[in-house]
Amino acid sequence: MNLRRLRTQLAVIYGVLSAVAVGALAFVAAESGRSRILDSAEREADSVVLEAQAGESTNNTWYVSIEGDGYEEAVGDAWIEPPLQTVTQNALWNGETYGRFNQDGEWLSAAHRASEDVDDAFVAFIALDEFNADISALRLRIMLAAVGAIVITSAIGWFVAGRSLTPTRHVLAQQRDFIADAAHELRTPLAVIQASASHTLGRNRSEDEYRASLSEIALAADRASVGVNELLEFARLESGQALPRVAPLRLDLLAEEVAAGVRHDHAVVSADVSFVVVVDADYSLLRQAVTTVVRNAVERANRVTISVDQTERNGQVIIRDDGDGFATGDIPHVFDRFHRGDRKGSTGLGMAIARRIVEVHGGDIIAGNQAGGGAEVVISIPRSAAADS
Repeated sequence: MNLRRLRTQLAVIYGVLSAVAVGALAFVAAESGRSRILDSAEREADSVVLEAQAGESTNNTWYVSIEGDGYEEAVGDAWIEPPLQTVTQNALWNGETYGRFNQDGEWLSAAHRASEDVDDAFVAFIALDEFNADISALRLRIMLAAVGAIVITSAIGWFVAGRSLTPTRHVLAQQRDFIADAAHELRTPLAVIQASASHTLGRNRSEDEYRASLSEIALAADRASVGVNELLEFARLESGQALPRVAPLRLDLLAEEVAAGVRHDHAVVSADVSFVVVVDADYSLLRQAVTTVVRNAVERANRVTISVDQTERNGQVIIRDDGDGFATGDIPHVFDRFHRGDRKGSTGLGMAIARRIVEVHGGDIIAGNQAGGGAEVVISIPRSAAADS
Protein backbone atom coordinates (compact mmCIF):
# COMPACT_ATOMS: atom_id res chain seq x y z
CA MET A 1 0.00 0.00 0.00
CA ASN A 2 1.40 3.36 -1.08
CA LEU A 3 0.54 5.56 1.90
CA ARG A 4 1.99 8.69 0.31
CA ARG A 5 -0.29 8.32 -2.69
CA LEU A 6 -3.25 7.57 -0.44
CA ARG A 7 -2.44 10.62 1.66
CA THR A 8 -2.29 12.77 -1.48
CA GLN A 9 -5.64 11.40 -2.69
CA LEU A 10 -7.28 12.09 0.68
CA ALA A 11 -5.81 15.60 0.75
CA VAL A 12 -7.08 16.27 -2.79
CA ILE A 13 -10.58 15.05 -1.90
CA TYR A 14 -10.54 17.19 1.24
CA GLY A 15 -9.32 20.17 -0.80
CA VAL A 16 -12.01 19.74 -3.46
CA LEU A 17 -14.77 19.47 -0.86
CA SER A 18 -13.35 22.48 0.95
CA ALA A 19 -13.17 24.42 -2.34
CA VAL A 20 -16.84 23.67 -3.06
CA ALA A 21 -17.89 24.71 0.44
CA VAL A 22 -15.70 27.83 0.50
CA GLY A 23 -16.78 28.75 -3.05
CA ALA A 24 -20.44 28.52 -2.09
CA LEU A 25 -19.86 30.65 1.01
CA ALA A 26 -17.84 33.17 -1.03
CA PHE A 27 -20.63 33.43 -3.63
CA VAL A 28 -23.23 34.00 -0.92
CA ALA A 29 -21.03 36.58 0.79
CA ALA A 30 -20.34 38.40 -2.50
CA GLU A 31 -24.02 38.55 -3.42
CA SER A 32 -24.96 39.69 0.05
CA GLY A 33 -22.30 42.41 -0.04
CA ARG A 34 -23.38 43.49 -3.53
CA SER A 35 -26.98 43.74 -2.37
CA ARG A 36 -26.01 45.84 0.62
CA ILE A 37 -23.93 48.22 -1.49
CA LEU A 38 -26.74 48.69 -4.02
CA ASP A 39 -29.19 49.22 -1.17
CA SER A 40 -26.94 52.01 0.11
CA ALA A 41 -27.01 53.54 -3.40
CA GLU A 42 -30.81 53.46 -3.39
CA ARG A 43 -30.88 55.05 0.07
CA GLU A 44 -28.59 57.83 -1.17
CA ALA A 45 -30.83 58.42 -4.21
CA ASP A 46 -33.87 58.43 -1.96
CA SER A 47 -32.32 61.05 0.31
CA VAL A 48 -31.73 63.25 -2.77
CA VAL A 49 -35.42 62.92 -3.75
CA LEU A 50 -36.53 63.86 -0.25
CA GLU A 51 -34.31 66.94 -0.35
CA ALA A 52 -35.86 67.91 -3.72
CA GLN A 53 -39.36 67.48 -2.32
CA ALA A 54 -38.37 69.72 0.57
CA GLY A 55 -37.51 72.46 -1.90
CA GLU A 56 -33.73 72.13 -1.78
CA SER A 57 -31.58 72.36 -4.88
CA THR A 58 -30.10 68.97 -5.79
CA ASN A 59 -28.14 67.71 -8.77
CA ASN A 60 -29.57 65.43 -11.47
CA THR A 61 -33.06 65.75 -9.99
CA TRP A 62 -36.26 66.63 -11.90
CA TYR A 63 -39.85 67.33 -11.30
CA VAL A 64 -41.60 65.27 -13.99
CA SER A 65 -45.22 65.24 -15.16
CA ILE A 66 -46.43 62.53 -17.51
CA GLU A 67 -49.80 64.17 -18.12
CA GLY A 68 -50.43 65.14 -21.72
CA ASP A 69 -47.28 65.81 -23.67
CA GLY A 70 -45.25 65.56 -20.48
CA TYR A 71 -43.24 68.15 -18.63
CA GLU A 72 -39.81 68.12 -16.93
CA GLU A 73 -38.14 70.71 -14.75
CA ALA A 74 -34.65 70.32 -13.29
CA VAL A 75 -34.49 71.06 -9.56
CA GLY A 76 -30.75 71.80 -9.65
CA ASP A 77 -27.77 71.29 -11.91
CA ALA A 78 -28.05 68.38 -14.34
CA TRP A 79 -25.37 66.86 -16.56
CA ILE A 80 -27.09 63.68 -17.63
CA GLU A 81 -30.02 63.18 -20.03
CA PRO A 82 -32.02 60.19 -18.84
CA PRO A 83 -35.32 59.14 -20.48
CA LEU A 84 -37.35 60.97 -17.85
CA GLN A 85 -40.81 60.28 -19.25
CA THR A 86 -40.16 56.55 -19.68
CA VAL A 87 -38.56 56.19 -16.25
CA THR A 88 -41.34 58.15 -14.55
CA GLN A 89 -44.13 56.31 -16.37
CA ASN A 90 -42.67 52.93 -15.32
CA ALA A 91 -42.34 54.16 -11.77
CA LEU A 92 -45.85 55.56 -11.47
CA TRP A 93 -47.65 52.83 -13.38
CA ASN A 94 -45.79 49.90 -11.77
CA GLY A 95 -45.56 51.36 -8.29
CA GLU A 96 -41.76 51.23 -8.28
CA THR A 97 -39.71 53.34 -5.89
CA TYR A 98 -36.22 52.53 -7.18
CA GLY A 99 -34.73 51.54 -10.50
CA ARG A 100 -31.40 51.09 -12.29
CA PHE A 101 -30.62 51.63 -15.96
CA ASN A 102 -27.63 52.05 -18.24
CA GLN A 103 -27.07 55.19 -20.28
CA ASP A 104 -24.15 55.29 -22.68
CA GLY A 105 -22.28 52.62 -20.70
CA GLU A 106 -22.84 54.36 -17.34
CA TRP A 107 -25.05 52.73 -14.74
CA LEU A 108 -27.40 55.00 -12.86
CA SER A 109 -29.69 54.45 -9.93
CA ALA A 110 -33.00 56.29 -9.81
CA ALA A 111 -35.33 57.04 -6.93
CA HIS A 112 -38.93 58.17 -7.46
CA ARG A 113 -41.33 59.95 -5.19
CA ALA A 114 -44.85 60.75 -6.36
CA SER A 115 -46.12 64.26 -5.70
CA GLU A 116 -49.64 65.20 -4.69
CA ASP A 117 -50.69 64.92 -8.34
CA VAL A 118 -50.84 61.26 -9.34
CA ASP A 119 -49.24 62.03 -12.71
CA ASP A 120 -46.29 63.95 -11.26
CA ALA A 121 -43.17 62.75 -9.44
CA PHE A 122 -39.77 63.82 -8.30
CA VAL A 123 -37.01 61.69 -9.87
CA ALA A 124 -33.34 61.73 -8.75
CA PHE A 125 -30.41 59.94 -10.38
CA ILE A 126 -26.99 59.10 -8.96
CA ALA A 127 -24.07 57.45 -10.74
CA LEU A 128 -23.21 53.92 -9.62
CA ASP A 129 -19.53 54.04 -10.63
CA GLU A 130 -18.24 54.33 -7.06
CA PHE A 131 -20.68 51.71 -5.80
CA ASN A 132 -19.73 49.32 -8.60
CA ALA A 133 -16.08 49.91 -7.73
CA ASP A 134 -16.88 49.01 -4.14
CA ILE A 135 -18.60 45.85 -5.36
CA SER A 136 -15.58 44.89 -7.47
CA ALA A 137 -13.22 45.54 -4.56
CA LEU A 138 -15.44 43.48 -2.25
CA ARG A 139 -15.52 40.59 -4.74
CA LEU A 140 -11.73 40.72 -5.08
CA ARG A 141 -11.26 40.61 -1.31
CA ILE A 142 -13.72 37.74 -0.98
CA MET A 143 -12.00 35.86 -3.82
CA LEU A 144 -8.57 36.31 -2.26
CA ALA A 145 -9.93 35.25 1.11
CA ALA A 146 -11.55 32.21 -0.50
CA VAL A 147 -8.34 31.22 -2.25
CA GLY A 148 -6.41 31.65 1.00
CA ALA A 149 -9.00 29.59 2.87
CA ILE A 150 -8.82 26.84 0.24
CA VAL A 151 -5.01 26.77 0.47
CA ILE A 152 -5.14 26.65 4.27
CA THR A 153 -7.84 23.96 4.36
CA SER A 154 -5.90 21.93 1.78
CA ALA A 155 -2.82 22.15 3.98
CA ILE A 156 -4.93 21.13 6.96
CA GLY A 157 -6.31 18.27 4.88
CA TRP A 158 -2.78 17.11 4.09
CA PHE A 159 -1.90 17.25 7.80
CA VAL A 160 -5.11 15.52 8.92
CA ALA A 161 -4.69 12.83 6.27
CA GLY A 162 -1.17 12.20 7.53
CA ARG A 163 -2.36 12.00 11.13
CA SER A 164 -5.27 9.72 10.24
CA LEU A 165 -2.90 7.37 8.40
CA THR A 166 -0.46 7.21 11.32
CA PRO A 167 -2.06 4.07 12.85
CA THR A 168 -2.03 2.41 9.42
CA ARG A 169 1.59 3.41 8.92
CA HIS A 170 2.41 2.00 12.36
CA VAL A 171 0.66 -1.30 11.58
CA LEU A 172 2.40 -1.62 8.22
CA ALA A 173 5.73 -0.85 9.87
CA GLN A 174 5.06 -3.55 12.46
CA GLN A 175 4.22 -6.03 9.73
CA ARG A 176 7.33 -5.10 7.78
CA ASP A 177 9.52 -5.35 10.88
CA PHE A 178 7.95 -8.67 11.84
CA ILE A 179 8.67 -10.14 8.40
CA ALA A 180 12.23 -8.79 8.45
CA ASP A 181 12.82 -10.06 11.99
CA ALA A 182 11.36 -13.47 11.18
CA ALA A 183 13.62 -13.74 8.16
CA HIS A 184 16.58 -12.64 10.29
CA GLU A 185 15.78 -15.18 12.98
CA LEU A 186 15.16 -18.10 10.61
CA ARG A 187 18.06 -17.46 8.25
CA THR A 188 20.82 -18.99 10.42
CA PRO A 189 19.04 -22.15 11.66
CA LEU A 190 17.64 -22.85 8.18
CA ALA A 191 21.13 -22.45 6.74
CA VAL A 192 22.45 -24.89 9.35
CA ILE A 193 19.68 -27.40 8.62
CA GLN A 194 20.20 -27.12 4.86
CA ALA A 195 23.99 -27.41 5.10
CA SER A 196 23.90 -30.31 7.52
CA ALA A 197 21.30 -32.22 5.48
CA SER A 198 23.13 -31.62 2.21
CA HIS A 199 26.46 -32.64 3.73
CA THR A 200 24.99 -35.80 5.23
CA LEU A 201 23.16 -36.83 2.07
CA GLY A 202 26.25 -36.27 -0.07
CA ARG A 203 27.44 -39.86 0.52
CA ASN A 204 26.73 -42.89 2.66
CA ARG A 205 27.64 -42.35 6.28
CA SER A 206 27.80 -44.35 9.47
CA GLU A 207 25.03 -44.47 12.04
CA ASP A 208 26.96 -42.19 14.37
CA GLU A 209 27.46 -39.63 11.63
CA TYR A 210 23.75 -39.67 10.81
CA ARG A 211 22.95 -39.29 14.50
CA ALA A 212 25.33 -36.33 14.83
CA SER A 213 23.84 -34.69 11.75
CA LEU A 214 20.27 -35.17 13.00
CA SER A 215 21.26 -33.77 16.39
CA GLU A 216 22.66 -30.68 14.70
CA ILE A 217 19.47 -30.32 12.65
CA ALA A 218 17.35 -30.76 15.80
CA LEU A 219 19.31 -28.06 17.65
CA ALA A 220 18.90 -25.67 14.72
CA ALA A 221 15.18 -26.43 14.53
CA ASP A 222 14.84 -25.82 18.30
CA ARG A 223 16.62 -22.50 17.91
CA ALA A 224 14.31 -21.52 15.07
CA SER A 225 11.27 -22.54 17.12
CA VAL A 226 12.41 -20.57 20.18
CA GLY A 227 13.19 -17.52 18.03
CA VAL A 228 9.84 -17.56 16.24
CA ASN A 229 7.93 -18.05 19.51
CA GLU A 230 9.78 -15.15 21.12
CA LEU A 231 9.21 -13.03 18.05
CA LEU A 232 5.47 -13.79 18.10
CA GLU A 233 5.33 -12.98 21.80
CA PHE A 234 7.15 -9.69 21.24
CA ALA A 235 4.75 -8.83 18.40
CA ARG A 236 1.78 -9.52 20.69
CA LEU A 237 3.24 -7.23 23.35
CA GLU A 238 4.02 -4.50 20.81
CA SER A 239 0.51 -4.62 19.34
CA GLY A 240 -1.15 -4.51 22.78
CA GLN A 241 -2.72 -7.96 22.42
CA ALA A 242 -0.99 -9.26 25.57
CA LEU A 243 -2.43 -6.94 28.21
CA PRO A 244 -1.39 -7.60 31.83
CA ARG A 245 -3.91 -8.94 34.32
CA VAL A 246 -2.90 -6.69 37.18
CA ALA A 247 -3.27 -7.74 40.80
CA PRO A 248 -1.26 -7.10 44.00
CA LEU A 249 1.99 -9.09 43.79
CA ARG A 250 4.77 -9.52 46.39
CA LEU A 251 8.13 -8.88 44.78
CA ASP A 252 10.02 -10.51 47.64
CA LEU A 253 8.24 -13.82 47.07
CA LEU A 254 8.70 -13.51 43.31
CA ALA A 255 12.44 -12.96 43.77
CA GLU A 256 12.74 -16.07 45.93
CA GLU A 257 10.71 -18.12 43.44
CA VAL A 258 12.84 -17.06 40.47
CA ALA A 259 16.06 -17.70 42.41
CA ALA A 260 14.86 -21.20 43.25
CA GLY A 261 13.67 -21.88 39.72
CA VAL A 262 16.74 -20.85 37.72
CA ARG A 263 19.45 -23.54 37.68
CA HIS A 264 22.84 -23.33 36.00
CA ASP A 265 25.83 -25.63 36.16
CA HIS A 266 28.39 -22.85 36.63
CA ALA A 267 26.47 -20.13 38.47
CA VAL A 268 24.68 -19.72 41.80
CA VAL A 269 21.46 -17.74 41.99
CA SER A 270 20.27 -16.43 45.36
CA ALA A 271 17.59 -14.09 46.69
CA ASP A 272 18.46 -11.40 49.21
CA VAL A 273 15.13 -10.10 50.56
CA SER A 274 14.42 -8.74 54.02
CA PHE A 275 11.06 -6.97 53.74
CA VAL A 276 7.77 -7.10 51.88
CA VAL A 277 7.29 -5.11 48.66
CA VAL A 278 3.88 -5.20 46.95
CA VAL A 279 3.23 -3.96 43.41
CA ASP A 280 0.35 -4.10 40.93
CA ALA A 281 1.46 -6.56 38.25
CA ASP A 282 0.66 -9.62 36.17
CA TYR A 283 2.39 -12.53 37.92
CA SER A 284 3.16 -14.59 34.81
CA LEU A 285 4.46 -11.70 32.71
CA LEU A 286 6.58 -10.14 35.46
CA ARG A 287 8.01 -13.54 36.44
CA GLN A 288 8.97 -14.05 32.79
CA ALA A 289 10.73 -10.66 32.68
CA VAL A 290 12.69 -11.25 35.89
CA THR A 291 13.60 -14.81 34.84
CA THR A 292 14.84 -13.58 31.47
CA VAL A 293 17.15 -11.03 33.10
CA VAL A 294 18.44 -13.60 35.59
CA ARG A 295 19.10 -16.18 32.85
CA ASN A 296 20.94 -13.51 30.87
CA ALA A 297 23.12 -12.90 33.94
CA VAL A 298 23.92 -16.53 34.79
CA GLU A 299 25.31 -17.04 31.27
CA ARG A 300 28.00 -14.47 32.05
CA ALA A 301 28.70 -14.72 35.79
CA ASN A 302 29.35 -17.14 38.65
CA ARG A 303 27.02 -15.57 41.19
CA VAL A 304 23.72 -13.75 40.66
CA THR A 305 21.81 -12.03 43.46
CA ILE A 306 18.14 -10.97 43.30
CA SER A 307 17.10 -8.31 45.81
CA VAL A 308 14.09 -6.06 46.25
CA ASP A 309 13.73 -2.43 47.25
CA GLN A 310 11.13 0.31 47.05
CA THR A 311 10.83 4.02 46.49
CA GLU A 312 7.95 6.35 47.24
CA ARG A 313 6.09 5.23 44.10
CA ASN A 314 7.73 2.04 42.83
CA GLY A 315 8.75 -1.39 43.93
CA GLN A 316 12.06 -2.62 42.53
CA VAL A 317 13.67 -5.93 41.62
CA ILE A 318 17.45 -5.61 41.39
CA ILE A 319 19.52 -8.29 39.66
CA ARG A 320 23.29 -8.10 40.25
CA ASP A 321 26.07 -10.44 39.14
CA ASP A 322 29.80 -10.79 39.60
CA GLY A 323 30.63 -11.02 35.90
CA ASP A 324 32.47 -8.57 33.68
CA GLY A 325 29.42 -6.32 33.34
CA PHE A 326 28.10 -4.67 30.23
CA ALA A 327 30.48 -3.12 27.74
CA THR A 328 30.12 0.67 27.85
CA GLY A 329 29.01 0.86 24.23
CA ASP A 330 26.42 -1.90 24.73
CA ILE A 331 24.53 -0.34 27.67
CA PRO A 332 22.23 1.89 25.51
CA HIS A 333 21.38 -1.15 23.36
CA VAL A 334 20.92 -3.88 25.96
CA PHE A 335 17.16 -3.99 25.39
CA ASP A 336 17.20 -3.59 21.60
CA ARG A 337 15.84 -6.42 19.49
CA PHE A 338 18.49 -8.89 18.33
CA HIS A 339 21.27 -7.02 20.08
CA ARG A 340 23.98 -9.28 21.47
CA GLY A 341 26.96 -7.92 23.34
CA ASP A 342 28.58 -11.33 22.94
CA ARG A 343 27.71 -14.68 21.40
CA LYS A 344 26.21 -16.05 24.61
CA GLY A 345 22.46 -16.40 24.99
CA SER A 346 19.99 -17.25 22.24
CA THR A 347 18.05 -15.00 19.92
CA GLY A 348 18.68 -11.56 21.33
CA LEU A 349 14.95 -11.02 21.88
CA GLY A 350 14.69 -11.94 25.55
CA MET A 351 15.81 -8.61 27.01
CA ALA A 352 13.65 -6.71 24.50
CA ILE A 353 10.63 -8.77 25.62
CA ALA A 354 11.52 -8.12 29.27
CA ARG A 355 11.59 -4.38 28.66
CA ARG A 356 8.25 -4.47 26.85
CA ILE A 357 6.67 -6.47 29.70
CA VAL A 358 7.87 -3.87 32.20
CA GLU A 359 6.62 -1.02 30.00
CA VAL A 360 3.08 -2.46 29.68
CA HIS A 361 3.02 -2.42 33.50
CA GLY A 362 3.84 1.30 33.46
CA GLY A 363 7.30 0.62 34.84
CA ASP A 364 10.90 1.02 33.80
CA ILE A 365 13.96 -1.20 33.41
CA ILE A 366 17.52 0.12 33.53
CA ALA A 367 20.78 -1.69 32.82
CA GLY A 368 24.19 -0.61 34.07
CA ASN A 369 27.34 -1.69 35.87
CA GLN A 370 28.13 -1.76 39.58
CA ALA A 371 30.91 0.39 40.96
CA GLY A 372 32.88 -2.68 42.03
CA GLY A 373 32.30 -4.58 38.81
CA GLY A 374 29.52 -6.76 37.49
CA ALA A 375 26.24 -5.96 35.78
CA GLU A 376 23.13 -4.55 37.46
CA VAL A 377 19.58 -4.44 36.11
CA VAL A 378 16.85 -2.59 38.02
CA ILE A 379 13.18 -3.33 37.27
CA SER A 380 10.76 -0.73 38.68
CA ILE A 381 7.01 -1.38 38.89
CA PRO A 382 4.39 0.98 40.45
CA ARG A 383 3.57 -0.01 44.02
CA SER A 384 0.16 -1.35 44.85
CA ALA A 385 -2.36 1.16 46.14
CA ALA A 386 -3.83 -1.61 48.31
CA ALA A 387 -0.50 -2.04 50.09
CA ASP A 388 -0.28 1.68 50.92
CA SER A 389 -3.80 1.90 52.33
